Amino acid sequence: MALLSTRAIVLSGIRLGEADRLITFFTSHKGILKGVAKGARRMKSRFGASLEPFTHCTLIVFEKPGDQLARINQCDIIHSFQSLREDWNDIERASRMVDLVAQMTPDGEANAQIFKLLLQGLEHLEEKKNPPLSIMLFINQLIMNSGYQPHWDNCQSCHTVFKSGVRETLYFSASAGGALCSKCRNAAGALIPMSQGTRAFLSASQKMDYERAHRLRPSLDIQKECEAIFKSTLSYITGKSEQRFARKTAPSLQAR
Repeated sequence: MALLSTRAIVLSGIRLGEADRLITFFTSHKGILKGVAKGARRMKSRFGASLEPFTHCTLIVFEKPGDQLARINQCDIIHSFQSLREDWNDIERASRMVDLVAQMTPDGEANAQIFKLLLQGLEHLEEKKNPPLSIMLFINQLIMNSGYQPHWDNCQSCHTVFKSGVRETLYFSASAGGALCSKCRNAAGALIPMSQGTRAFLSASQKMDYERAHRLRPSLDIQKECEAIFKSTLSYITGKSEQRFARKTAPSLQAR
């Protein structure tokens, strides 16, 4: 049985038996990790509030070769993000972040960029730094750091370079890997119409880190187009329906 110590973020937790909980973490060392916290549902549990969703913690687990579930030995809070669990809008937004990470990252594969991104995303939500923009930029960066990076600066069919200021309806195709001009709209399958403003925003935000990208100020129309593009992209990458990426509930907070 091997001992693992790692920083982690609690993604979700469900009841397991009468006294235990099954917790899903995103860890800095091993990506998605699931473990059993013995006695976590008892009133005097030694885990306290350290297993609540969104909590940033130092985690110590025992892993047995061949077992899918680790045994949680210790979990110490680094930052609780308690305020995110006190407001329903924050719960929805934070739950969307952790749910997307859970769906987009394979079990047992570390990704330092995504771990840092999730932590930054939760910090921005906690500080109320334009939550809708924070969610948009989070999804954009998550897609990039998952190994899929759409191209926005030229048509993915005829390779024409897009010029700012030209009024032309463009199209996004997940299967083509980015933007298409109006002349090439028949070159791919499902298409999402988008404006030049949306293309320019996505191109610019892709070239910035998460913090710097908060300087951008997309209009409501651009935000709506980005939402449609992200749903199509996530569905294409994961093979799951687009409805899975518009969840308005927070299932990770329902079961104690």
